Amino acid sequence: MLPPQEVSIYLNNALKGTHQMAELECAEPLPDNCSAMPAAVRGRFVGLDAALSEEIRSAWKRVMILNPTEVLYSFTFDPATGGFAATIR
Repeated sequence: MLPPQEVSIYLNNALKGTHQMAELECAEPLPDNCSAMPAAVRGRFVGLDAALSEEIRSAWKRVMILNPTEVLYSFTFDPATGGFAATIR
């Protein structure tokens, strides 16, 4: 697992993202090239407060940006563990 990094979360078509720290379950850092981004990524949010956890859980649309490439990922969320599974859009 990589050290925590900042990700941007967009819920329900929000125009401005919420910044959150996340640990990604991958052996190497994500690439800086859009075309080299993995199709799927798993991880967990670090230090997620109860209010934001509930907001993510109840959102009908969840999108995140993992690094400066601004590649969009749709994600599912497990509020019990803070874990997520993201797939490229």
